[in-house]
Amino acid sequence: MLPASADVAAERIRGGIVVNATPAETKVATLGDGRSQPGSQYSRSIAAAEWILLAVLLAIFAERGFLPAWRTLNTDFPNYYLAAALHHRGIPLDRAYEWVWFQRQKDYLSIPQPLVGFVPNPPICALPILPLSGLSPLAAKRVWLVLNLGFLVLALELLHRVTKLPWRRVALISLLCVVPLRANFLVGQYYILILLLICAAYYSSCLGHRLTSGMLLATGASLKLFPALFLILFIWKRDWRSAAGLFLGIAVLTAISVAMFGAPVHWVFLVEVLPRALHGDMVGPYSLQWNSFSALWHHLFLFEPELNPSPLLNSPALYAFAQATTAAILLFSFLPATSRNHAERPVALEWATLVSLLLLLSSMPSSYHYCVLIFTAVIGVDELLKNEDKRKVLIFLLLFTFACAPVPGRIARLLLPRLCGTLALYALLLHALSSARSFRIRGKWLATAVLASAVLTISNLSSVKNRTEDFGRRLSNVSTGYSASNPVAIGDRVVFTEMLDEKYAALSLQNGEVREIPLSTDVLSIGGNEHSPVGYFEQVTGQSSIVRLSLASSNPVPEYLSAGQRPTVSSDGRWLAFIREEHGRAAVWFMDPESQRTAQLIGNGAPNILDVSVTSEGDLIAAVGPVSQPHLALVRRSTGMVEPLTEIASPARYPAISHDGKRLAFSRRKWGSWQLVVRDLATGAERQLTHAACNATLPSWEGANTLLYATDCGRGLGLGAIARVDIRD
Repeated sequence: MLPASADVAAERIRGGIVVNATPAETKVATLGDGRSQPGSQYSRSIAAAEWILLAVLLAIFAERGFLPAWRTLNTDFPNYYLAAALHHRGIPLDRAYEWVWFQRQKDYLSIPQPLVGFVPNPPICALPILPLSGLSPLAAKRVWLVLNLGFLVLALELLHRVTKLPWRRVALISLLCVVPLRANFLVGQYYILILLLICAAYYSSCLGHRLTSGMLLATGASLKLFPALFLILFIWKRDWRSAAGLFLGIAVLTAISVAMFGAPVHWVFLVEVLPRALHGDMVGPYSLQWNSFSALWHHLFLFEPELNPSPLLNSPALYAFAQATTAAILLFSFLPATSRNHAERPVALEWATLVSLLLLLSSMPSSYHYCVLIFTAVIGVDELLKNEDKRKVLIFLLLFTFACAPVPGRIARLLLPRLCGTLALYALLLHALSSARSFRIRGKWLATAVLASAVLTISNLSSVKNRTEDFGRRLSNVSTGYSASNPVAIGDRVVFTEMLDEKYAALSLQNGEVREIPLSTDVLSIGGNEHSPVGYFEQVTGQSSIVRLSLASSNPVPEYLSAGQRPTVSSDGRWLAFIREEHGRAAVWFMDPESQRTAQLIGNGAPNILDVSVTSEGDLIAAVGPVSQPHLALVRRSTGMVEPLTEIASPARYPAISHDGKRLAFSRRKWGSWQLVVRDLATGAERQLTHAACNATLPSWEGANTLLYATDCGRGLGLGAIARVDIRD
């Protein structure tokens, strides 16, 4: 329990305004809140009904949420646990945002979860689980669940302290948030902790500890970005101490995160991940299950051949305008309704309204995000009760329940209950907030809103510029899962990896027909060439193994060759190169696949080898260096000497040497996106083949003038499709 001085006035805590009161006045206020007075028979009946309903909701939560969470691992907890476990073992997190690399590390640690991914979490998300990383995954999750129960109880205690609601009503309102609470516990998410941090920040603000309030919000923002938008309110209200606390907290936590996890992973997050996340270009950007305006506008106005083939109207310009205008309207309807002076009322309604606004502005809020709406619900009910408008309170609670209650899938996709319920809550709170002070729309607000909308529209347009460039290059009807990658021409077919529900599989496309290659475990990379039907596959269990498989056989049997990953074969089939990792550092090994002599180490002097391509002479073109700023280098097989290719501008990755050795395909990062480039090695002439704000990676040659590659344009960061481009076009 948090200590509270008897000399602190009830309104100082409950209304968000500093008022001095004597102990006697405090006692009177306490007697007036309905918790200490003896009630009538009707009041006792109401209380009994509330206790019964509370018990029912607790039983539902225990049966549907906590107990299943206790028994099973589920995602998303394994994502945080894996990142923490890697750091605990001294393995750098530089490549944590690469889906395949992260999956490989999961397999190495034998975490019993089919799929993992760290996108789009900030690196510091690994920190809360770090003390638990020495435990098994399920044991760590169970400890986290117990901690979450404590976080929830503490958050409710803080809400009880800052309102006039009795404990049972605070708990009852909170448990109406049934689906978000269940989801948060089931997948082991962070949103109960973030709810606690918001409650603690508000409590501190009510006590006048505004610097502390800002720092608590910064802690929440370090885990999930949206609490950082409280800065808008603080600046608007000239609450410089809270703003300073937010800035200071973010600076300190960023410094801690960089010191612990390294600068490269933070650079990748800032440059590659964050811009896509802000535009809602992550997992399933068209899915209405997100219940966000971003997903709605994606679904209505952006075409994608596989994920959204039938939008209402294919118009990137209309999408950019709708996205921008929505954000501007929501934000500029809120700010004029608030007071400019941080010492003026109504602070409580401002915070409650802002939390609902943050959810509306979020690009991809899952159901568990709405755990933070508990703050809005409890504070909102308390504030509305002060006006003794029970009808409005009832409507408010019904809207909150609608936003958080389970709704069948088909109806949910039609009604978008979380989005509509939260929007209605926001409108109701905004009305209550604006009615507490004189409010009218002024010309300067309209002008500012129009300007903000224009700026956001331009930003959105830049994110969708050229997005359809590779749609016509896609290999149609290929992808059957979430992501296709690593395309290679092997014999007369195209072979690639695919992220399915239960594993990463190898698939073969031949004569328009897609078939899964019979390999039982995760297949994370493929090597081969079009002159032979033999493929080399990276199978992963407790380690990565290179196996050889003849695709010409009707019943192929995998043949183990060596431990290693990322196999690549020279165009004449003479050389097989692959990577071996040790504690996150990689070296290249060679072998002759025909003689199967013991693999030989080469290129161990490179700072860190990320990707390789092997020439017919057995030399390597490799991407080396930190993942934040990789460059290409030539590695001599005979000497192992590493010669940086300084004439090729970096950052560059994913090299693929042509069959005749005269051209090099690779990807170069520009403005946060990896673009496909072909370079003539004799003349140095380069041609950029892609230009959109998305990634074209992992090129491989199919014939003399055709490239296969993976593209995530319009699909979500790192979740690719297979494309083919003729470099002569």
